[in-house]
Amino acid sequence: MALILFQEHLNQIVEHARAGAPSEVCGLLVGIAGRVFHVLPAANIAPDPSVEYVMDPYDQLRHFQVIEEQGLEMLGIYHSHPSSPAYPSPTDMSRAYYPEAIYAIVSLMHSETPVLRTFRLVEGQILEVTFEVIPSQALGSRQTPG
Repeated sequence: MALILFQEHLNQIVEHARAGAPSEVCGLLVGIAGRVFHVLPAANIAPDPSVEYVMDPYDQLRHFQVIEEQGLEMLGIYHSHPSSPAYPSPTDMSRAYYPEAIYAIVSLMHSETPVLRTFRLVEGQILEVTFEVIPSQALGSRQTPG
């Protein structure tokens, strides 16, 4: 399944990453059938947030409630790599608890040109998946349930 993001959502992820640097940031990508309707940021409570992320369980629970109330799905989990490539680290791999999710990583290595890449992380395998960014003006025409 490819992931479809509106430009506004990509901008939100990049802005979150830049605002949180030099720490990693994280959050959820929520929607239906691969199309993202919401980017839901979460606090990173990792002991060393400069090299890892641990999503705040209270934020995660609150986001799961929104997902359920609106009849949506968790499509993916995003996080940033402030100073390394947009590629899963060994720590990312060891904490890939949702095999059905797409893991989106935004790299700020070259701050003027952030790079977003998306992956499936399943049973120790890294599978890059495609994503599409569509113009934000299409955002107003979407139909979200609930």
